[in-house]
Amino acid sequence: MRKYFILVLTFFWIQPAQAQMGLSECVKIALANNPGLKISETEASMTLEDARQAKSALLPSLDFSGNYRRQSTTPELTIPSIELPIGGAPISLFPGGGMTLGTLDNYDFKLTISQPIFTGFRLSNWVKAANALATSRSLELEKNRIELIFKVETAYGNVLKSQKFLQIASSAREQVASHLQDVENYVAQGMAKKDELLKVQVKLSEAELVVIQAENAIKMAMVALENLIGQKLPSDVTLASMQVQEFVEAGQASIKIAKGGMFPSLAAFGTLGYGKPGLDFIKQEWMDYWLVGAGVEWNLWSWGKIRSQIQQAQLKIDAINQTARKVQDAITLDVTQSCLLLDEASKRLQLTSTMETQAQESFRVAETSYQQGQATHTEYFDAQSELTRAKLQKAQAEIDAALAQANWRRAVGTNAKSNK
Repeated sequence: MRKYFILVLTFFWIQPAQAQMGLSECVKIALANNPGLKISETEASMTLEDARQAKSALLPSLDFSGNYRRQSTTPELTIPSIELPIGGAPISLFPGGGMTLGTLDNYDFKLTISQPIFTGFRLSNWVKAANALATSRSLELEKNRIELIFKVETAYGNVLKSQKFLQIASSAREQVASHLQDVENYVAQGMAKKDELLKVQVKLSEAELVVIQAENAIKMAMVALENLIGQKLPSDVTLASMQVQEFVEAGQASIKIAKGGMFPSLAAFGTLGYGKPGLDFIKQEWMDYWLVGAGVEWNLWSWGKIRSQIQQAQLKIDAINQTARKVQDAITLDVTQSCLLLDEASKRLQLTSTMETQAQESFRVAETSYQQGQATHTEYFDAQSELTRAKLQKAQAEIDAALAQANWRRAVGTNAKSNK
């Protein structure tokens, strides 16, 4: 007995555990691996960085620069000698009769701080436009997440539906195969005709074909799910059952940016430097120095370019407003339809459950009547077909109810929150 127990324990130990994957796990894998979602995440990150760059343009900037320059020659200033009226001897104010301006080797190191003071409101509106675009991309990313989750839920449901169809088809095939054995016994005993046996054999072939179609449907549904989650699932995996459960602001800012071109731009700067010869070309020595100043720039005439940019931005605003209206109408329609479909799926699930119970009782009566010789093959197979159809309809209704609920969560935007 002890040896037998050890053998049984060893057998279960060496058997590989069958992997099981739930819907939430598939959704997490898809959110991490789906290429389309990765592109949306990258675009959202890029617009966020653009917003940060726009904000930094409002703040002071500190720059360091350094350079070394070697010249082939230096300019010379020649000053002729002056003859004094007394004594007549020429006198030169500079040794050698002149001076060299600069040196052959020049060094210069600068630390400059600059601050924009007024830019015709272009920088502030650039920040608003960049923030609005970043928000828009974030909302678009969230929309893509919601759509991807629903697609994964739909593909997952199709796999489950195909698996249930295979189970029902296999059960129906077993019923026909069992009935075939009974008919073969009846024919051997002379209690049934051979043509009845041939009819049952045809029914068995039809059941076999349905099983093959169901197996192919599982493969195709699994491929669709793998395509969405971005990786191949193990061949022995089983899926757990499903449980029924700002563009306008950016456009307005772009108009203000365009109008900003009509105003002057003012900026201030300050520089600390250390170099040779620096600012003193006469001493030709290392020195530290500073510079402060302000600059103004004003585009007085550009042949209507700024006016055209303003008009272009206004046209974009009009297009965005129409798009926003279209989106709002689509959301209203989508939510309304999803609510109606959810209600219909719930009622259909209740109805198919009742139909399955009735079909099971009808088949039980037909099977008993056939065994007692009170029903024909046609009546038996009619009842068996109705039972199979009722089971398929219930399986379809179960998955459709879960998918209808998933579609409703997608429409109201709550499926992404439940999968974070």
